[in-house]
Order: sequence, then structure tokens, then C-alpha cells
Amino acid sequence: MSGIRPVPPGRTRRGLRLAALCAGMTLLAAAARAAGVGIEPLSLFQMVSRADRVVHVRVREGALKYAVMDVVEVLKGEPPPSPLRVVFRDLNWRRPAGVDPIVFRNSQEEILFLAPLGEGRRNKHRDLFDLFRGAEGHIPLPAEGALAEVEAVKRLAALAAADPATQVNGLWDLLSSGNARLGESALDEIVRLRAATADRLPQAAALLRNPSGRMKAGALRLIGMIFTSGNALEKGDTSPDELRSALASVLQIAHSDGDEFVRVEAVAAVAAWPDRPEVLGDLQAIAAHDSAQSVRFEAQKALVRQKKQ
Repeated sequence: MSGIRPVPPGRTRRGLRLAALCAGMTLLAAAARAAGVGIEPLSLFQMVSRADRVVHVRVREGALKYAVMDVVEVLKGEPPPSPLRVVFRDLNWRRPAGVDPIVFRNSQEEILFLAPLGEGRRNKHRDLFDLFRGAEGHIPLPAEGALAEVEAVKRLAALAAADPATQVNGLWDLLSSGNARLGESALDEIVRLRAATADRLPQAAALLRNPSGRMKAGALRLIGMIFTSGNALEKGDTSPDELRSALASVLQIAHSDGDEFVRVEAVAAVAAWPDRPEVLGDLQAIAAHDSAQSVRFEAQKALVRQKKQ
């Protein structure tokens, strides 16, 4: 007999290869979750909302088995002992290939999202903590701008304790806070919640003047949501002048913004305009002439969808 193992009845070699591939992907996903490499990373607001404790710390000794941290300020939850110790080396051992290890440098300040100790650990070590969501559970603070980051987390923590309606209103208020990190985090959460109603159009349109490409892209997503919320031109939830002013701003960005990613989002918002024939010429021009393939492709997709409707 040859050394080739026979294929089990009812199984093809292709089926076996597919099963092996699926098993490998499952193991890889499990390793990624164990190392805190999220398939779908949480936003900063989600991290603040879900973590038991959030603290601002300074690394005393990061080269030990457990990193030792001095607590600078408690941002959410029950105050932990200070100094506290953080479990992290097992996360590095289990991280997938190509993922950077967690490194705690002495004197570095961090925001930590702390979780209860995992199963099997001795709870008598009250000063020992896991990182919530693994590698996602720590934010190294920059030498400049650390206070803005800490302030953003503090304000998000206060908002996370409110009821859902208050949270949404508070997130919209944070867009004009002047704290860039806070504004970006609030915008990310508003987009995730799809909490864009027609009465918010002026606020969303005002963000189009923000110099940050990330803020403009998020604002364009919100405007696209408002354009598609029923027939915005007929519902009367906002004035026709506001709607057309917003469309004019979106069209200008779609044609001429220097950021390719922002133009993609602008084209998607243009495609959401309820009177589709009105923007057909713009989409055709962008599909034919934009310098970026991703922008042309977005416009081409919109044109195909219009033909099917």
C-alpha cells in the first residue's frame, strides 16, 4: 500500500482542504481575540463604556513579569491599589504574526482599561489586573497633548453613565468642544449609532469646514444618512435651503477636495441625494475624470445603482 491516506467516504479532497482552511481561520481568529487584536475594534466611547475601570497611570517598571504602574488619576470605576500590576506578557506570546507586542516604557504615561482577572487567577492579588480587550486596553499618551486625551476619556466616561437619549445629545454637543480627540470620538460614535436626524443637518454641514479629513469624512457620512432618511426634500424636517446648501458643499468636496478618502465619502453622500437625476451629471463626471481610482469606482457604483432603480 502507498502512504497516501484514503479520503473518508462522503468527503472530497477539496472538502478536506476547505475544512482544514476553516479550522485554521478559526484558530487564527481565536488567537487574535486572545491577544486583543479585535476583528472589529471598539471605538473609544465603547471602550470607556464597557471597561470596569479606566485609569491614568505612569509606568514605574515595565520590564518585569507584570508591569508596575503608579495611578495618576481614576477616570472611571472603583479606585484600584497604587501601584498596580498589569498582566500583558501572555498577550504578547499569543499575538498573531505581524502584530506589534505591547511594550510599557518606564515613565511613560498611559490610559489603561482594566478588566477583572481571568479565570484561574488568584483573586487575592488585588493589585493585579488584565487589560480589557487585550492590546486595545492601553493608550500610550503623547508627550504633548496628553491632557486633551485624558480630558476626552473623562468626559466620555461621564456621558457613558447617562441614558441613551442623553448620550446622543451629549455626543452631538461634544463635536464643538474644541478638543480634537473628543470631537473625533464623539463623531465616530454618532456614525456608529446612525444617530443623524434632519434637524442635525446644520451641525453636520458645519463640520465640513473642519480641517481634519477624518472629521469631514464622518460629517459626510452623517449627511448621507440624512439625505436617505425617507425623502428629505418632501418630509419637511429641515428647510429646502439648508438641504440644498448642504448638497452644494458636498458636491464641491466631491469634485475638488485634496483627500481621496474624503472625496469617496462625498461621492457616497451625493449618491444618497433623493432627487437622483439632479446629481447624475456630477456622478458621471467624477466617474470619468477623478484622478483616484477609488473615487471613480464609488461614482460608478452609484451610477449602476441608479440604473437598477
